[in-house]
Parts: sequence; structure tokens; C-alpha cells
Amino acid sequence: MDFIESRLLGIQVDESGREAVLTFVDKAGSHFSLELHGLERLLVSELRQQNVVEEVIHWTKGVATSELRQAAFALMAGVSEEVCDPTMARVVHDTLDRVARGESELLEITAIFGAQILALFASMTLRDRVTVLSVDDGTFGT
Repeated sequence: MDFIESRLLGIQVDESGREAVLTFVDKAGSHFSLELHGLERLLVSELRQQNVVEEVIHWTKGVATSELRQAAFALMAGVSEEVCDPTMARVVHDTLDRVARGESELLEITAIFGAQILALFASMTLRDRVTVLSVDDGTFGT
């Protein structure tokens, strides 16, 4: 699956708020979805009708880079590290530690024109789907 230049079609969150499905269509017209399991936090900003994906960054176990720190502070505190309240900074640092240990994952999807998705979750599944509907013969894909 190539996320770059695909379009984000929608986001569905289950009633518990712990599972989310992001649906995409790639440049060739194939649909696929990204299922986020054990969702802890989700931030979606500035989505538009044409959300062309520019960049996808997926952080898992490893050292906290400056980009990860910036994304974690935006997701968890809503502010940069420099102006974050010390109490909230401890919460963000705990989140960074969990990602570094591989207990949680953080995903950042940036779309052209500034739309952004940040998510903190336990695991994810990538699912490929066939074309949803063929208008010519009325058959449905799977």
C-alpha cells in the first residue's frame, strides 16, 4: 500500500472510542483501510473533501526523536513542549516512554493543505479492499 498521494475518504470510530478505521483510496483507485486498535487518543484537524496524503510517520519501539516529541505534545497536551504545563508534560513523557518501550504506537498522517491526524494506540491492521461497487453490472466487490 502506498499512502503517499492516496486520499483519506473517512474516519470511523466505534461506540467505545477504542477502535478507529481510516479509509483510503490509492492513486490506482483501490480502497484500503487502516484499523487502529486500543485507541487512546485521536486528534483530527482541518480535514477537507480532498485529503491527499503527503506524509505518514509511524512510531513504534525506539528512541524518542524530536519529531515524535513534537507529535506527542501536540496530541496529548495541545501545545508545544516549551510552553507545556509541568503536570501535563509528565503525562506526555509517560506516553513517550510507552512508545519507546513498544507498549503503544503513535501515528501522524499529514495531508496536503495542512490537514493532520495524530493517533496513539496499541496496534494496527492494514486491510486491502476491492472496488466497492461496479455501476455497470450492479455487482458488489468484497
